Amino acid sequence: MEYAGDYNLAEGMTSDQDVIRRVLEGDTASFELIMRRYNQRLYRIARGVLRNEADAEDAVQDAYIQAYQNLERFRGKGALSAWLAKITVNEALGRLRRSRPAKEGISLDDLQETEEANFMASTISNLPNPEQSAARGELRRLLESVIDSLPEVYRLAFILCGVEEMSVAEAADCLEIEPATVKTRYHRAKKILQQNLSSVVDSATGEVFSFAGERCDRIVAGVFRRLELHGRN
Repeated sequence: MEYAGDYNLAEGMTSDQDVIRRVLEGDTASFELIMRRYNQRLYRIARGVLRNEADAEDAVQDAYIQAYQNLERFRGKGALSAWLAKITVNEALGRLRRSRPAKEGISLDDLQETEEANFMASTISNLPNPEQSAARGELRRLLESVIDSLPEVYRLAFILCGVEEMSVAEAADCLEIEPATVKTRYHRAKKILQQNLSSVVDSATGEVFSFAGERCDRIVAGVFRRLELHGRN
């Protein structure tokens, strides 16, 4: 099957609920519509958590497998995009926990001011000079690098609210924390970035963690291969 050319742009008008119904009725191929529709969002979320492109792709594939296997549980009470985002956040965080020593762990609680100060100092010392950052592509890469360096609790909030423009309520549901906490963390993250990059935050945020068509095709093909291996159950 050639996944790269199968996606019909006219299908972009099909509602999520209609696509889900078709998949549940046995039209597994229609699951590609969901993947094409939300690949970029889920990849950006996973990439923001894991800070590694290959790991992010794997996490997105795992998230889709989970979503496919539990599709009948989605009742349409909220947006499919938010449901998929929550699965992706949990998958990415799980990978992060498994990759770290048990004693280190991961906490989504607020960080101490000293840790934030240390981050600020290390970030400023590693920033390239203005001449090196003149090109837009370099500015984008610079912003990606600084976002990667944010403490996890701030980085997650910024990826969800700043990059993916999710609502505070949606982000809070994904992270299973209070909306007020999400809002605080997002504003703190943006303040840190603004202090170091000034106008770059607003001019280039939408371009971070670019999602090429080849990556999209690779994720789609990978999910279908795994579904075939497991008998599409």
